[in-house]
Amino acid sequence: MSSDNQCLPHFRYSPSFAILTITTSIAVIGIVIGLSIPMVALRLNNYGISELYIGIISAAPALGMFLIAPVVQRIVYWCGKRQAMLIATVVSAISLLPLLSSLPLWLLFPLRLITGLASGVLICLGETWINELSPESRRGRILAIYTTVFTVSQLLGPSFIAYYGVEDKSPLLICTLLHVISVALFLIMDQKIGDRISATARESNFSIIQFVKVAPGICAGILFFAFFDGTILSMFPIYGMGMGHTEAIAAMMISAILAGDAIMQMPFGWLADHMNREKLYRICGVATLFASCMLPLLITHTYLIWVLLFVLGATAGAIYTIALVQIGQYFSGNDLIIANAAAAMLWGVGNLSGPLLAGVATSISPSGLPLLLIAIAALFLWFTRRKYSAQVAQEA
Repeated sequence: MSSDNQCLPHFRYSPSFAILTITTSIAVIGIVIGLSIPMVALRLNNYGISELYIGIISAAPALGMFLIAPVVQRIVYWCGKRQAMLIATVVSAISLLPLLSSLPLWLLFPLRLITGLASGVLICLGETWINELSPESRRGRILAIYTTVFTVSQLLGPSFIAYYGVEDKSPLLICTLLHVISVALFLIMDQKIGDRISATARESNFSIIQFVKVAPGICAGILFFAFFDGTILSMFPIYGMGMGHTEAIAAMMISAILAGDAIMQMPFGWLADHMNREKLYRICGVATLFASCMLPLLITHTYLIWVLLFVLGATAGAIYTIALVQIGQYFSGNDLIIANAAAAMLWGVGNLSGPLLAGVATSISPSGLPLLLIAIAALFLWFTRRKYSAQVAQEA
């Protein structure tokens, strides 16, 4: 009995418990993103708001991520990763509460911006810390678990909408209460490894701009998936309804994409630990481009569309997982924080531009969204060429 009591406090210091705590916080943020973005978009659509304005509001969380990324390193200097992530979790919960009532349109944008600021801190520091705590031989699988949990939590959002409807307050209440679990875990956790930045690491001259120059291939993957994620969550329901599907079916189509992402990340993570990661990166890019090309042809098909959406989510999600694995492979210490801050900025750019461009494209043509996905997938493939890889830059 005494032995068990001694083991329990020590669990607070273990890397496994830290990874569990960080992953739980990311799961909560995934639910926030997966629920709030399509819910707000569908509500505005029901009120007759234009697609362009819906795209602008949907892009606000991404703008918040973009704005917070350059100062995340300074935040870690001030209070460390654990305290920063704890505060961000509380802010995220508070930012959801006003959505329980009707809000004026002018208030929606700053409110969603605050949600994005909190999400940006959690995603950037969460990915950095998990990479620091993961051994190289198992990094692909650990990060695959992380991205799977993030995707499954995003998947719950549209599922809540399909079950409760866009006007019901229950999903938002559940989502807000889940933050309490994350806060409790951060209060229990006492992980010193990676929490603070050493004095010598602070003197590093590595910057976000240098990361983009050194690893354009990794940057392209993060930018692509952020664009894909923001576009799918915000505008895919509008596209699906425009193609003749009901609101519930359109929401479930997002779930099918996210299901492919969630279920297939562990197999892709295993592959990333057992084969050339850059080759796997390119294969996923080709498959995603092909699935995007097939989307306008199969969107009205009763059965095949669900298979296609599953494949699209699986390969697009794998691009992001492999990009994170490569960041951990090539960067460490302060450089790893900078690399993940750059990734968070790129995520913000992709999530910001995705809904905006998709809103414009959808207002121009019913097939505007899939054409946009085809273009961005082709652009990603261009940057998977060997000369853009981080390995080539490292060798040089």
